[in-house]
Amino acid sequence: MNAISLSKVLPLFVYPLNIAVGFGLIALLLLALRKSTAAGVMLSLLIAILSVAGNPTIANHLAADIERTHLPLSPESTPPADAIVMLAGVVGLPAPPRVSADLSGSADRILHAARLYRAAKAPMIIVSGGNVFPQPGVKPESFYVAQLLQEWGVPKDAIITEGKSRNTYQNALESRQILNERDISKILLVTSALHMPRALAVFRSLGIDAIPAVTDVMIAQYDLPDTHPAVLDWLPNVQSLWLTTLVIRERLGVWVYRWLGWIKPATQE
Repeated sequence: MNAISLSKVLPLFVYPLNIAVGFGLIALLLLALRKSTAAGVMLSLLIAILSVAGNPTIANHLAADIERTHLPLSPESTPPADAIVMLAGVVGLPAPPRVSADLSGSADRILHAARLYRAAKAPMIIVSGGNVFPQPGVKPESFYVAQLLQEWGVPKDAIITEGKSRNTYQNALESRQILNERDISKILLVTSALHMPRALAVFRSLGIDAIPAVTDVMIAQYDLPDTHPAVLDWLPNVQSLWLTTLVIRERLGVWVYRWLGWIKPATQE
């Protein structure tokens, strides 16, 4: 198993749902061995993990703590740069039965990059992102993102695609090569709010002068009416469990990237 595969598999062992499943299996084994007290402890841990990780208030707080590191700006308020670098991971590839690429939850990155270009904040967009697990007949994701950018008004000759990278570190590494070839010194880095702290630290660790251009903000502050049942803020749900999992992935990603030397402490904010 190569490093990319390991990086995708190892985090599964610390995700709340998988830990809960592990406790459930242990509980079944203990019940089979007639150790009901120990099985009860495992089941209690299972319920506790899912209850905490799936709690909307806790999940939103954990996510907001990361997202608020870099706040979004309107295209008009964003400072200019020499290029826009947009990180992929935003479309579902056109594998059967799809006949074209589908937008995913992070597709705001494409729209934000197009808006920055139309606001004349940079003369080009570099789309960075290949396929984590390449498959025959499917082009790198950056190819399909470039098609969407053209549909949304960005000229073809203003788009550069990079389709080799398979993780955030490789995004930065491959983008740096393109930037150096074109003598580009400053970029607007477009990625999701939850992903921005790790991505920005990686780019800056490689000496790239990157300005965060945040989009895809998941946690917004709503002025809820009095009729909103407060209990909904505390009852566990699947969406909050998924959000907590994303937070764990980002926190773990920063730790692993620091351990690998891909993030230098001085670049973290």
